[in-house]
Order: sequence, then structure tokens, then C-alpha cells
Amino acid sequence: LKVDRCLWLEAGDSPDVFVLPYDYTTAGMPSIVGRWFELTACRVEDAAQRRVAVLFRDVTERRAQVEERERVLAAEREARAEAERVGRMKDEFLATLSHELRTPLNAMLGWTLLLRGGQLEPQKAADGLAVIERNARNQAQLIDDLLDMSRIISGRMALDMKAMSLAPALRAALDVVRPAAEAKGVQLLEALPPEGGAVRGDSGRLQQVFWNLLSNAVKFTPKGGHVGITLEETAGKVIVSVVDSGQGIGPEFLPHVFERFRQEDASITRKHGGLGLGLAIVKHIVELHGGEVRAESEGEGFGATFRVTLPAARSEEPMGDDEAAAPVRPPPAPAAAVETRLEGVRVLVVDDDGDAREVLQ
Repeated sequence: LKVDRCLWLEAGDSPDVFVLPYDYTTAGMPSIVGRWFELTACRVEDAAQRRVAVLFRDVTERRAQVEERERVLAAEREARAEAERVGRMKDEFLATLSHELRTPLNAMLGWTLLLRGGQLEPQKAADGLAVIERNARNQAQLIDDLLDMSRIISGRMALDMKAMSLAPALRAALDVVRPAAEAKGVQLLEALPPEGGAVRGDSGRLQQVFWNLLSNAVKFTPKGGHVGITLEETAGKVIVSVVDSGQGIGPEFLPHVFERFRQEDASITRKHGGLGLGLAIVKHIVELHGGEVRAESEGEGFGATFRVTLPAARSEEPMGDDEAAAPVRPPPAPAAAVETRLEGVRVLVVDDDGDAREVLQ
């Protein structure tokens, strides 16, 4: 019995026993309101008056101890479930990481052995070198993501903040993903002003954000689909939206889409590769710029929208140069047609790996 409204009781012989006459009157008893009691009642009849004896035993403290014990047990169960979930995520991540690193490694080792055999035709040898280069760049990108996540966790991700225009950075990101989109048959759409989107930020890191969002959209959009990017300015904010007609995001996974190591399909037999770090890195970089990123989707098969909101730069702040237009990720391919002369240049190479020293030399 939890007492919310009390009756005025007539004290009996024992301090724990109260006598409740049939013709009682109600009155407030604030000293016991909100407390818990065990209640025992029995009918008492004597020659003078028919009465009911009621025994109230205050069990508030005992009940509080029970509730606290239940709360602690529930918290322990929740912590244990969370620890098990994190453990499973780590196991899945290690399995995914091993798979993602070994797959390009197998291709590189295989083609290296074929090239060393010296039996390949010139065109086939050139194809093999292209495969080795492409897979090495994929592996380097995975490692860059791991290093970025390490910087985020340790709080060592530094930004070179300056006033800049987002439009060139967005076009540069589009140029980076355009070959992959064309090879897959995905149409790229843009609604970008010639100049605009004045923000204060790190041009390289912001381009990394939009390159990541665009490449993700292309990855999850089937042939014949489209990926669009728009830029809007409103109420002191700059909003960039990346919209695709791809597979979409299920409602169960949508709240977790920016968590690191989380993937909707984390099995090594999944259709799309990756470590599940890209969107976590995107979220952290955007937040370091004082902005926010949101994911929206009506469900699987209905595409997805990622919307980045950044605070606009003050109008009196001068814009930086157009270095944002230079691709940052993935690393640009070496320009074989450009010859660099190094006569007379002395270079000291320091590296603890002999192979690395030899390549640089």
C-alpha cells in the first residue's frame, strides 16, 4: 500500500496499531504520505462497539533497498549486454578488416608473381600493373581511415581553419567520384552556384567529408540510378545535401548509421566493401566545424539523403584561395607525363624499412 491520501486514525494501545471506526472522518497526514506500508486489518467486535483494527508496518526503506537492488541489477544487465555488443562489433570489425586488407593483397601478390615470371604480353603486363596500383591505393585508403579514427579517438585531429567557399570543394569532390560513377552507370547531378557557401573550415577535411558522402552514394546506387548534390544558404547556415536513388537505409539501422564500425551488413560475404568508418569520420569532422550531419531515408529501396549543415562565415572575412578545388582523397595518381628533374638536389632519406628506402632512392 502506497499512501497517497490518508485517513485520520484513532490510536490504539500499540504504537503500530490504529483503530479505524466505521464513522471515520478524513484528514491529511503528511508525515506518511508517499511512504510504503504493509497493511494488516481485522475486524474487532466487543460489546461496546464494532471496530476494525489496522496494522501499518512502514516498509519504505526496505522497498527502497529492493528498488535500488533492481535498478543496479538492471544497470548491470544493460552494461553486460552493451559489453557483449561491443565485443561482437570488435570481432566483426577484425574479421572485416582482415578480409578488406587481404583481398587487395591477394591481387597484388598474384600479379607480382605473374610479372616476375616474365611470360606476360606487354598489354597484359600493363593491366597487371594497373591492378596492383589500384589495389594498393584501396589498401592505403583503408589505412588512412584507420589513422583518422585513431586521431579522432585520441583527440589529435587538427584542422587548418580559414574562410573558404564550399562550391569549389564540392566540384572537386564530384570530379574525384565521377570516374567511378561513370564506370558503374550512375548519373551525377549537381545544383551548385558558381561561387557560394562561404564557411570557415579546413578545405581538405571538408572535401574529405563530401568525397566520402558522394562515394558512399555511388557505391550503394545501382546502375541507372542517380546521385545529386545541392548547396543552399539560409539563416546564417550553409546546407549541403547528397541525395541518391540507391538501396536506402532500414529504419532499425538509421539511428546507428554514424557509429564507428557499424555496418548494416557486417558479414564478410556482404555485397559492398568497407570498414564502416567513413560516416563516423564524416560526423566527427563536421562537428569539429561546428556543424551537424543527418541521414534520412524512407526505408530500403527508397534511397537516402545526407544533409550537412555548417555555420556560414562572416561576410567581412576574406575568402581563401582556391586550394579547396585540389583533390585530397583519394591520393591523386602520379602524373607520368610530367618529368621532374632532380639533378643537383641532395635528399636525405630516413626510414627504418629497407624496401621503403630503396623505393624512395
